[in-house]
Formats: sequence, C-alpha cells, structure tokens
Amino acid sequence: MTSAETVVFKMAALIQNMRPYLVVGKSCSFTWPPNVLARACMTSVQAKPPAETEQEKKPLYPPVVPSLTSNSEDAKKYKQELIRQKIASLSSPKDKITALLQPSRKAYMLYALGRRYNIHVYQQWVTKTTVVKQLPESITDVPLDDRFEQVKSQVMDLILQERQYMKRNDKKWREPYRFGVVFTKELVRLLTTAVTGGMPHLATANVIHDAKVEYCWPLAEYWCQLLDQPDIQILTHHPLPQYCPMDSAVCIDGEVPVYEWSPRHLAIFERTRKRTIFPGFKIESPLHCGHTQFRVITKEISREKFNQDLRRDKTGDQLELRIMGSAVMGLFGWTAAQAFYRGFTWYQDLHYPITSQVVLSDGRFFTFGCYQLNTLSLQEEDNPRRNVLFYQDSQPLYDDIQDGQVIGFNDDVLRTLLQVLGNRTEPLQAEWSPEPVPFNPPTRFNYHLEDTQENIFFKKMFAPHLRKDLSEKRVVRKLKDFKDHRLGKNIGTNIKDVYQLDTNPSVRKFKGKD
Repeated sequence: MTSAETVVFKMAALIQNMRPYLVVGKSCSFTWPPNVLARACMTSVQAKPPAETEQEKKPLYPPVVPSLTSNSEDAKKYKQELIRQKIASLSSPKDKITALLQPSRKAYMLYALGRRYNIHVYQQWVTKTTVVKQLPESITDVPLDDRFEQVKSQVMDLILQERQYMKRNDKKWREPYRFGVVFTKELVRLLTTAVTGGMPHLATANVIHDAKVEYCWPLAEYWCQLLDQPDIQILTHHPLPQYCPMDSAVCIDGEVPVYEWSPRHLAIFERTRKRTIFPGFKIESPLHCGHTQFRVITKEISREKFNQDLRRDKTGDQLELRIMGSAVMGLFGWTAAQAFYRGFTWYQDLHYPITSQVVLSDGRFFTFGCYQLNTLSLQEEDNPRRNVLFYQDSQPLYDDIQDGQVIGFNDDVLRTLLQVLGNRTEPLQAEWSPEPVPFNPPTRFNYHLEDTQENIFFKKMFAPHLRKDLSEKRVVRKLKDFKDHRLGKNIGTNIKDVYQLDTNPSVRKFKGKD
C-alpha cells in the first residue's frame, strides 16, 4: 500500500467516526454522506497513474514560448534567458565580451577615487564588498630573507635622494602628489630588482605604468561604468592563491552596507558611452594575471588639505574611509575585468576566487589591501556571495628628515610591503574557464518550399534578413521575392530566362564557378 492510499484510509476512518458532526458542502442544498465521500477519494487515488508512468510520458507538442516582439514580463524574461543561453554557448572570451557590450547604453560613470562625503558606502554596495580590517594570514606569514637590512638602507637613501638632494626647477614637483608619483615608481623599481632572487615570480613579471582599466556591469535597474588609471600594475604568469574559501562565513555572511538613494546625490551622473571591459592589457598577453597595483593618493584628498579643515576630529576617519573606498572600487574593476578575460560573465559566475593586491601611498603614508573576487552576478538578489577586501589602515614609512638623516623609520611598513610583493603565485588547479553550453534556440518558422539545391542555397542567403515576428505566409512570400530579385527577375529587364545567365553573380556562385 502506498503512502497516498494510507492517508486516504486514515481520512475515511476519521470521517466515519465524525459522522454525527460532519456536514460537507454547507452552501449546497444537500449533504454529502461520509461513506460516499471516502469512496470518491479512494476512486480518485486509484485512477491516478503511478509516478513512473508520468515520468515516461513525453510532450507531444513543443513548448509555447512568448512572442519576441511583445512587451510583457514573460517575453522580457524569455528574451533574457535566450541571451544567457547564447552567451554561455560561446567558447571564446573575446566573443562573449563583444556580444555583451555591443549596444551602447546610458551608464553611471564611476571612478576609483571618490571625493564626496561617505561615498565609500555606495562603493561597497555597488560592488557587493565586505571589508575586513586586517590582512590575511597568507600575507603576514610570508618569510623574508636576510636582505631586509640591505633593502632598508637602500630605501632610506632613496628617501633622502628624492626629498633632500634632488632639486627640481619646476614648481609642480614640489606638490605632495607629484612627489608621491616619482617616489612610488622609484620604490617599485628598487624593490622589484632587489628581491627578485628570492621571489622568482617577480623575475618574469611585467610592470606597466599608467594603464587604463575599464569595467562595466549591470546593477538593479541601471548600468555602471568604471574608468580608472592606476599608476603601476604588476602582471605575472600564474594567479595569486585564495585568501579564504568561497564558502567561508566572511564570503557568505559578510556585512555589506545598503545605499538606498540615487547615485546623483553623490554627483554621479549618467552618460551615453560605449561600454568597455579592459584590465589594462590585451587578451593575447602571455602575462594575464594581476598581482599588485600601486596607487598614489591625489592632492584632492591629501593629508595637508584635511589638516587645514576645522573639523579635525572627523577628518582623519573620513580620509581613511575614502582611501578604503578607492581600494574597493579599483581592485573590483581590475579583478572583474580579468575574470571576463578568463571566460566568466554575469551569466556564468565564478567557480573559483580571483585575488589581487593594492598599495596606496602619498610618498610617506602607506595603505595595504588584498581583494578576493567571489562573484560577478551582482544583479541577482538570491546570490549569497560577497566580495571581500582585507584592509590595513595607513601607517607612515618615516616621521621626518633632519640634518640629512631619516628620523623614525618604520620597519613594519617596509616588511609588509615586501610581504605583499613576495606573495607567491601558484598554478591554477581548477579549470581556467567555464565550458560552453550548447544553445538550441526554438525554431519559430519554417520555409515551406521544397528543399531543392537551389532553394537551400537561397534560404541560407535569406536567413540573415529574416525577421522572427513574421507570419508563415509572409516568410514564404518574402523568400520568393528575395530569390527573384537576386536572380534579376524584378529589375525590369526584357530577358525571359535569367536563370541561365552566367553574368549573374548569384547564379555563378550557385553553379560553382566563383
């Protein structure tokens, strides 16, 4: 006896016990006898076919799909599903990016550096990023060799060279931002050449200056376009290892602030622009894994400007929040663009995390961040994944320069900088890109013409010009007109048999002469 029959027998026994009190069908003019009701329930259960028979049945007709020209909600969902299937069927990342970004749309222009009060809340929400105020253990556990003291002396000489001995005539080099750019670039050259012996991934790395990084993504009811230009980015052959598993508590239950206002309140406006995805290097580049970015804090949010503010009790926190937001937005765009170069899209989410690092500096204070990208599908409401930024507040590399000596040199900052650069890369264990999914779009119309060799040839020629919303008769009529026009029947000539003309290019191609 099946479970359904057992339930029905129990119901029948209950009905028999409640015979004096049960009235079925109050709104009717008569009352159903309980035994008749139980017998009817038993008959309906026995008449149902078993589950195995239902699974074996196949539909006799194809599924009914909405019209592609309709504006209903079902039609919109059906079009979106067709787009997802088509993108998933492409195997080349270049083809996916071209198919996704072909139409131009209005998008909110975003930049890595935010200049508005509390803009870091919007930057975290729009990238779905949670912030952890400490560096991961894989960074702090990187061993350093015995050359630390030698590197320290070289860095101190570089500080004296740029701050005291180097005299530039142009006044613009005296600005904090200009000094930060020059000092950061010279510091990267010094460290990448001094420690490459113990760090083989830096020996073959590619250091790019002032490369443009662009990334766009859909969110809610609008599009976002990031335009960025980091000062330095380091590329390696293999990616960085993950900082935490994708199913950890930080990646699933991390706190992300919610921004409910319009981006226009933060002076972020829409602009019609061709959507682009570019991580700063071409897709054919052999070094296609981002390792570390170096960013120089501009003079708009320099510490000299914030120290002049009367609200000195709040300026320090607001400066750190803006620097943190810059790290969130810059690393998200750079890492997400690399994910697209590996074949992932908004419709095919990541099956392994992608990591990157950043160092922000103004020449004296240094800030470190490690970013792990766990998801690209930010528009999906039921997506529990969060992107994670491991962040460390700014610390000074030195206090001051007096009488040709560096006062108060901070060994911890230099040690952390060497550990970030020394984070070794590993070959990827998982599949590099998702496998293409076969795409079989539903056929809406068929050409009811006999499949002769000539008709098959003209069907292939006519297929790119076919509109999917035409009726069956109009398709056949337009195909005949197209065929006659290509063969010269409707061009007003007095030639009776144009099919025999060898001067017609379509006929020559059909006969195999071209």
